[in-house]
Amino acid sequence: MTDNGTRPYRSSPAAPHGVSPEQRVVLETRGRRSIEFGAAWFIGGLLVAVVTFGQARGEGVYFVVWVPMFYGIHRIVSGFQLVRKSRELS
Repeated sequence: MTDNGTRPYRSSPAAPHGVSPEQRVVLETRGRRSIEFGAAWFIGGLLVAVVTFGQARGEGVYFVVWVPMFYGIHRIVSGFQLVRKSRELS
């Protein structure tokens, strides 16, 4: 800081040490919602695959919807990482 108590041009304040409890709660909430959202996408894709396979009955066309299932897995893994990060930060 300069003599008059202001920061010089383009200087930033010192980085805070640790994370506030409110930020940890936000991270954990985002993680849990991501897990729930991912599970919904995975189950939706699986449901489409099972229903169309059941309607085809060995003949005809059925859809295995990979993209929603992969997206759901991605969201679930990301959610678990956010929850873990929220618990590791102090």
